Amino acid sequence: MRISLPSATRQNLLCAAALGLMFLSAPFPRLQVVVHVVLVLALAPRSGSPLSSVLWAGAAGWALEGSLRLYPHLGGTAWADMTLALVAGGLAGRWPLEDVKGWLARLAGLLVAHTLLVHLAVRLAAGPHGWGSGWFWALLSLPLWGWATWRLMYSGPSPRLG
Repeated sequence: MRISLPSATRQNLLCAAALGLMFLSAPFPRLQVVVHVVLVLALAPRSGSPLSSVLWAGAAGWALEGSLRLYPHLGGTAWADMTLALVAGGLAGRWPLEDVKGWLARLAGLLVAHTLLVHLAVRLAAGPHGWGSGWFWALLSLPLWGWATWRLMYSGPSPRLG
């Protein structure tokens, strides 16, 4: 059973809400990184066209870099976010999901790739830097935000939660 895709308007509104939440959660960097990962890996790749996906992911990367004081502000995060949003959108188009377990497995793989690519891109842009613990918090909370995004995006006829 294939699951119907969410509408582009709904996805863009969810992306805008997540970007606003990123700015509001700036005093709490661990929470902000989790919201950033949700926007880049779960919401932006489904926002309609690849261009809108890249724009939302780039905005998320610049918002994160701009709000962290000790983090280099040279665009490495935005570049990595745009790349991973295109990869996630390509995966979603090529291999559609059927259940929440597949969604969580895909998000876990994308989260590991995102962590490595962001740190590689920031290292290329600005030199050595501290990794921080944001990736750990995003991975630890993956079952919660993965399930929540599954329910938000596919809340039409209730899919089996396997």
